[in-house]
Amino acid sequence: MIDMGEVRQTPTANYTPALIRHSKIVLHRTEGPTAEGAVNWLARPTTRASAHLVSDGTGKLTYQMVPLQFRAWAQCNFNSECISIEYPGFTAEGVPDALLAVMARDTAWLLKAYALPCRHAESGEGDGFCSHHDLGQAGGGHTDICGVDDKTWRKLERGVKMAFDAFGDDPLPVWALHGVPNPHHTSLPAVVTPEPSHSGLERITPGDVDRVHLTVSGYPLGSIADWQYRLKLVGANPSLVIDNDEGHTTRVAIGTFQKAEGMVVTNETNPATWAALVKATG
Repeated sequence: MIDMGEVRQTPTANYTPALIRHSKIVLHRTEGPTAEGAVNWLARPTTRASAHLVSDGTGKLTYQMVPLQFRAWAQCNFNSECISIEYPGFTAEGVPDALLAVMARDTAWLLKAYALPCRHAESGEGDGFCSHHDLGQAGGGHTDICGVDDKTWRKLERGVKMAFDAFGDDPLPVWALHGVPNPHHTSLPAVVTPEPSHSGLERITPGDVDRVHLTVSGYPLGSIADWQYRLKLVGANPSLVIDNDEGHTTRVAIGTFQKAEGMVVTNETNPATWAALVKATG
């Protein structure tokens, strides 16, 4: 069984709860040094960008920010049909072989999961997988990962085919989630400086500003904003602004709630604290 590593559910409010047509897997580079910095940035509503998945680049940890059936704000006009996955690092630095192997494994899993053909959807045409670069201006005009005819991409294509064949017809190992996460499995982004991916450009579908989500708070279940909304309902101390930012004030408010509930004060989210918060807020 191929080891897919850990998936950490770290929801963002930046998505549209409209079902997508799964036609392509689109690979991105964050154009920033770390996955944690990109996740922290993509979790902020003001960013107006997101991705379904953000890999740490080692294959050991992947952050899932958007359920795979919904529309992430990742590649403009292609949001309605693509699953997006980001990898840390800079296009100009190239793609080392170890990262190519992780990309190939992840891509092959997604192709298998959605019964897509193992083929390069060159220039965004047809079903399969492609680079953000392939999507041209309609996809935001980005040139990340590598050039369309680059030898690195050809090497990646071979790697995806090998990984695809290695999965065979056996049941896929559990990995990314199609559906809203169980709140016990959600977490806040790491406390790191936000690193704007893709130079901080919006990647929302033009004209699409739908922010209607699936909880009474109006934010994804278990997201930072959902926590903040519920903490405010129970009289958050210190007072909170719902900004989907897991900063110091939010963590202190979590600690205050834990203390009021007679729990161990960690200032961090955990299943027991979530259960108490849901019980207190309904």
